[in-house]
Amino acid sequence: FGLPAQGEPAARAGMRISRRFLTMDGQALNLDTLRQGQVFLLVVEARAETGETHRAMIQQGLPAGWEIQSRLPPGEPPGQGFLGELSDAEAFPALDDRFAAAADFTPARQLLRYAVRVRAVTAGSFELPGAEVVDMYRPGIFARQGPARITMRPAE
Repeated sequence: FGLPAQGEPAARAGMRISRRFLTMDGQALNLDTLRQGQVFLLVVEARAETGETHRAMIQQGLPAGWEIQSRLPPGEPPGQGFLGELSDAEAFPALDDRFAAAADFTPARQLLRYAVRVRAVTAGSFELPGAEVVDMYRPGIFARQGPARITMRPAE
């Protein structure tokens, strides 16, 4: 019982997960330059590699100093074509410590893509959890990234 001293290492079996951090105009964001009050996009992509149907949970935990401002709707967001086609989900749990989506992979739909608008609210050094995707009924089919450390500087 208790909290692990370290996050689980990156691993995968039958799925892949990736994330990107972008400025609001679609440029790659260097997290080392992140400042308090800055708004940016988090894009999470999950892919099933089995060719089977999976009821999956996709999650990206947030560092203590970040908050989600809004989730971008499915489809291609107007004026943000650089994001591509965003996926719909069965459910988007309203959580304040992570982005989460429950969605189905099918043989015809093996890629899921989501984007959220995030604000850096607190300066400091924090753990950035890795993104993860897992089949909710067959947890041996999953993918996860390892954690990282980030430092947010105060607003200018």
